[in-house]
Amino acid sequence: MARIFIVDDEPIIGVGLKTLIGEYKRFSEIETFTNSVSALSSIRANPPDVVMTDIRMPRMDGLELCRNIQQLKLLTKVVVLSGYGDFVYAQKCMSYGVQEYLLKPITEIELYPVLDKLLATRDAALVSFSLFEQWVDQLEEAVWMLDKIRVSELLEEGKRELFAGETDVQQYQRVYDAVSLLLKKLNARGTYRIEAKPLFEENTVITITYEWFQAEIGIWMQRLSEYRRYERINVLEAAIQYIDEHLFEEELSLDRVAGKLGITPTYFSHYFKKNTNETFVQYRMRKRIDKAKQLLAVPHYRITDIGAEVGYESYPHFSRVFKKATGYSPTEYRALLGIK
Repeated sequence: MARIFIVDDEPIIGVGLKTLIGEYKRFSEIETFTNSVSALSSIRANPPDVVMTDIRMPRMDGLELCRNIQQLKLLTKVVVLSGYGDFVYAQKCMSYGVQEYLLKPITEIELYPVLDKLLATRDAALVSFSLFEQWVDQLEEAVWMLDKIRVSELLEEGKRELFAGETDVQQYQRVYDAVSLLLKKLNARGTYRIEAKPLFEENTVITITYEWFQAEIGIWMQRLSEYRRYERINVLEAAIQYIDEHLFEEELSLDRVAGKLGITPTYFSHYFKKNTNETFVQYRMRKRIDKAKQLLAVPHYRITDIGAEVGYESYPHFSRVFKKATGYSPTEYRALLGIK
């Protein structure tokens, strides 16, 4: 569930709003503040989903609080409550990214639809950010592997699905987030240090666009290539060696192989299929069936033992897989070899 902060210098109003929002039953935490300074401190420490603030307050007014929240670049949604029906206030609030401006006194008839709208927007933003993080994860792996084809595919996907239709300000922020997250992940590997100097140096004037981001990725890959003396990490060779060494262990899985190589299962699956023209499961099954055929050609091996020998704990399961792969049951296959 969501969290909401209520900021109003009149305690009785804060308590009333807390009660009203509590009856809405969609917030797991409702916290009240009587001044913006303490509220801002808590927002920085643990950003809520929604902030509802008054305009007129001592020390730091609601407009200044909204400005500070905007500068923090949070996903927090802001609602301004005011006793002043002044258009200038509303206009100023909107310039600070405030989603809603409501006049006191407020009732559930006016408030609940606004909260419905904000929470729906928040849920959509969370899904969007989740997809964005997944995309950055895949891009980071492709960059690390110096997989130019995959990097190109992901950059086109990002341009089409994550950055299309954004304003210049939104694109600037999204590119900034992508660069920051990507650098953090690359440098967390602790092998080479990659930097985007034009983005982080002071007094640097640069137009941060998606095209700039694409060019920057190319620079990073060139730098990584130079660090490695122009050698790509041979994931396929390492993967096949590991699979073949552990082929007949029942727990051999795609997740296990990917973990051993230090990459995600999603990237490994894509990479393996692209470079071998078969999935990990298909490769594992083919190699196991080949071994089973060899063992079936040895008369003294019991058929029921061969399944376990090649990685299948259950004989019925082994028999089904074998027949699917060859068109014959293990017994029928042995008979074809003239072995009774």
